[in-house]
Amino acid sequence: MRFIIDKDLIEEAKRTLGTKAAEIIANGLNIGKWNTSKLKGLCPFHSEKTPSFVWDKKHYRFKCFGCGQTYDIVDYYTENEGLDFIGAIERLFNEAGISYDFEGEKRKYSKREYKYPKEEKNKDLSQVQKYLKLRSISSQTIDYAGVKQDDNGNIAFEYKDQCGQLLLVKYRPSRKLKDSDNKTWCQKDASTSPILYGMDKINPSKPLLICEGEIDRLACIEAGFKNAVSVPFGANNYHWIEYNWDWLEQFEKIIIWADNDEAGEKMRKEAIPRLGEYRCYNVKSPYKDINLHLYKEGAKSVYKAIENAKEVPIANIIDMADVEDYDISKAEIIKSGINGLDKWIKGFVLGTVNVITGINGSGKSTFIDQIGVCEPLEQGYKTFIFSGELTNPQLRNWIEYPMAGPNVIQVIDNGENAPKTHRVPKEVRNVMRRWYKGKVFMYDNDLDYRATSILKKMEELARKYGVKNFIIDNLMIIDLECNEYEKYSKQKDFMIELIRFARKFNSVVHLVAHPRKTEKIQRLSKLDVAGSGDITNLAHYVVAIHRVTSKEKEDVYKKGELVQAGCKYDCIIDLFKNRPLGHQDKSVGVYFENKSKRFYGDSDEPCKEYSWTKLEAMPDFFEVDVRAPWDN
Repeated sequence: MRFIIDKDLIEEAKRTLGTKAAEIIANGLNIGKWNTSKLKGLCPFHSEKTPSFVWDKKHYRFKCFGCGQTYDIVDYYTENEGLDFIGAIERLFNEAGISYDFEGEKRKYSKREYKYPKEEKNKDLSQVQKYLKLRSISSQTIDYAGVKQDDNGNIAFEYKDQCGQLLLVKYRPSRKLKDSDNKTWCQKDASTSPILYGMDKINPSKPLLICEGEIDRLACIEAGFKNAVSVPFGANNYHWIEYNWDWLEQFEKIIIWADNDEAGEKMRKEAIPRLGEYRCYNVKSPYKDINLHLYKEGAKSVYKAIENAKEVPIANIIDMADVEDYDISKAEIIKSGINGLDKWIKGFVLGTVNVITGINGSGKSTFIDQIGVCEPLEQGYKTFIFSGELTNPQLRNWIEYPMAGPNVIQVIDNGENAPKTHRVPKEVRNVMRRWYKGKVFMYDNDLDYRATSILKKMEELARKYGVKNFIIDNLMIIDLECNEYEKYSKQKDFMIELIRFARKFNSVVHLVAHPRKTEKIQRLSKLDVAGSGDITNLAHYVVAIHRVTSKEKEDVYKKGELVQAGCKYDCIIDLFKNRPLGHQDKSVGVYFENKSKRFYGDSDEPCKEYSWTKLEAMPDFFEVDVRAPWDN
């Protein structure tokens, strides 16, 4: 949660200050040919002889009709007087006579446990200035952005929040990098957080530009576009969206200028749907990054590229010639962790819906706990779970069994006339919960099981937290908001919505569906799924779990000779449909380890240890790769 001041209150302060703001700016910038009555003068941002810098009384800002620059009192306080955004608003409120407890609000967002980094005190900037000059970055931009130099001559980038609080200091050498160089690192013995570089200088009433690297942000400033931030830990780390969510929600327009490479393209595909296509614009340059564009084409070209940022195209419409080649070998997948199943599906491809079925007691919900929660966690994917049959405490308890594994689960002897039970030790639960904290989210509204409400929460989680793995257990519990006669058509509509969701947010959706009622225990086919046939017709995968009966385990003899060996497995996984790869109607035998509620095949490790067993100490905020490959 970031310190956010209501936009309406800021607008009220601007309205109250009125044209006095124009006079403050005109005097402070020493605007040439200033006309007090007409409130216009020469633009301070480009060379001109005829005044075109005019005060807009409706929006309480200057607008240059020559170069297109807009400039308000908040810009003046941040750019000309060196205040951070909150400091600028505090000055504005004082000028407008509006009372606001800034210090009290700031205290709410202070973090006692945070190891705040130390500000670099070195006044010498010679090596930094020399190197950045080679990259077309001027001393004025260096001063405006507060770039520092450490005692070893390295560049120091100080990341501050909108209150000016220093939260992160990153470094890089002030020279051309070699392949063997440590490209970036954070201040030793200080906490790190995925704050955006430059947000202390940002005016939320203006469009925001987001780029990849610190020097790219400096290139934007050099070009005259100062409302720019860069992401903290490279194009493929998206913790910044979640961490700065409330702050990002203020902007009506967001411009994405990612690098012109595979990582940059992935950043665009991930960030734009989460930030909202309706407000996102995209800059594509013939050069690898903004700094190279500046070096090759100059400041005016960079500014023009930002001005000409393109709206994100209409969803679901694309020129066929522009369709990307599909290579399943390069598709992002979440493995099931069952080798026998992954042999046929490779893993669940992101952008797909998987239907899982099985008769009561077959273990389908237990199966989904393992392949749909524990395994994605191990592979670094966050998960959302809707369970209509279990309370959240019950569900967590069931999930923690396979997560713990048989080696640590205790067997509890409850006496001669009671069955033995199993328990995950408290100290193990505590460590596991530290491991999955912030990575598994449960639906928590027993009064609202409407499909629209659940889909809405799924979208919020996909956008804000980057959740990629979704479980709905089960379809029969979902309120499709229809009468009995509309049930099948609404089931089809719901499946279509799930598929749209999976594609839009590049995620996997597991949908548990009950079979039609059967009079005996039997192996199912995909035709046995209850409800509309479109449930399985539209799904990308259809998987059934069959619990092997005692009779099926028995050998079959005829006239004293063995004619059919009994099934050695505890369960059979039937793969009925596999649209991405085409392999279907395959069966995989698995065993069931009762203590840990784990399924495993002949080539699987029943005592597999998940990464929580290696956990020693959690980071202060987010675990990030401070050596992410910067290509500047």
